[in-house]
Amino acid sequence: HYAGLYTLGHGAVPVILHSLRCRACSATYHLNYFRANDSLGDQARIYYGGQPHVNQAEKHMVFEDRLCHLFRSQTVHAHASASAIAEIFNASMASPPAPSLGAFQPAPLRGESIADLFDLYSLLLHHSKQGTNLRLPETALNQADRLRDAMQQRNIFMSQNGQPQWAHTCSECTKVIERNGKPHVLTCAVTDGLAIGRPCCRVHNCALPLPTPKARYCLTHAHLDAICIVQGCGAPARSGMQTCEEPAHVAREDAYRSSGHELEEVQAAGVDLRTQETTQPTSKKRRRDVPHPLPPGKKVRAQFGRHRTHNEQFVVRPCGVIVGRGTFYGAESVSSVAKFLKSIFPMIRSMPQVLFFDNSCSLRRWLQDRPEAAHFKNTALVVDVFHYKSKHSQEDVFCSTHCNPAAYPDLYDVDNKRWTFNSSACEQANAWLRKYQGQLREMSAIRFEFFLDEVIMAKNEATVEDLRRRGHEP
Repeated sequence: HYAGLYTLGHGAVPVILHSLRCRACSATYHLNYFRANDSLGDQARIYYGGQPHVNQAEKHMVFEDRLCHLFRSQTVHAHASASAIAEIFNASMASPPAPSLGAFQPAPLRGESIADLFDLYSLLLHHSKQGTNLRLPETALNQADRLRDAMQQRNIFMSQNGQPQWAHTCSECTKVIERNGKPHVLTCAVTDGLAIGRPCCRVHNCALPLPTPKARYCLTHAHLDAICIVQGCGAPARSGMQTCEEPAHVAREDAYRSSGHELEEVQAAGVDLRTQETTQPTSKKRRRDVPHPLPPGKKVRAQFGRHRTHNEQFVVRPCGVIVGRGTFYGAESVSSVAKFLKSIFPMIRSMPQVLFFDNSCSLRRWLQDRPEAAHFKNTALVVDVFHYKSKHSQEDVFCSTHCNPAAYPDLYDVDNKRWTFNSSACEQANAWLRKYQGQLREMSAIRFEFFLDEVIMAKNEATVEDLRRRGHEP
């Protein structure tokens, strides 16, 4: 059958794809995979080993490997969305030098096709590195649905094995110092959170996935969708609404809906966006778009719309290599940070000897007299230089004594008048990651995890290569 071959140097050209069928076992062999029945009798696509030179992403779309690599690089280094990459190709690269005179013309690229190609290409890279074969179901609603389970399996693999650069070391993040006349290796890491949330269950700290990105509750808590959303109210919600018949609750929802979710309108209606609490408007003039004014003195606390994860927590080496990531659902509490760090560095000897965190003093206080403190016994918990100077009070004796970076002679090079490690590495990584926020906002939990792990891995590869070029011996 006809298909469009999308290339880096020749644009989009028409090609003909062939398949072969084995008469003995009825397996059908295609460009990148063969189709056969699995143990349950369902047809599966089993991809050939290694990384193909040409990738068949859809029945009528075939992509040159070099172009796939370019699209991946645009995603990682330019933060280009799938729609932007498609438009760039269509506008500047699609036209071949010699247009085809045949009846079939390759279709223009769409954002959905680029997103699916990114996922498929990443999965093929993963299985090629692992020496395994990618298996996908033949029957699926669409390509995204077909890739979902394989992406979840890769997410599990990453959660168990971590980033490939987890054990990274170089002269930027590992220093050899002298102690008692002997050389001593000093390792360092930085941790911080970034508020790039994805839709999640409204129940606090519930990590179960949503059935769809538009859902408000996971399947376990789906029954709560029929209950009034106002805190402390267990009455049934009105049909098609999120609140019950209580006038104050009706007024709260009407105020939310009439605001159009705009910041200035919500604030004018008396909604504090930080607490999602509605109070009586202080202005004497009531807005016309609030049809049901709230009863005087009443406070109605409710959160409309979908709930999002609180933040992503990262661990970064001072050289910029990201070695760990985790999702915080409720808050960036010090107990959650301690648990997260233990998951990234599961053995005491794998813990860095210096750990920069903007709230190290609170973490250190929390660890006192707790069993978890044993895991951090060889790690100096220090506030990074920027936050210590600008966010921490000098009157805090505990912080000044234990978490002041200047209190550790090994962390400052007196001769060169510079800090030994880059304690702002996580802030710099967050600035890069923050540019994906628009793309991540509506992703499902599976693709959110998959996409973040993939772009971090690709970014780490580029960072390590840059360190090698600059002589830092990664």
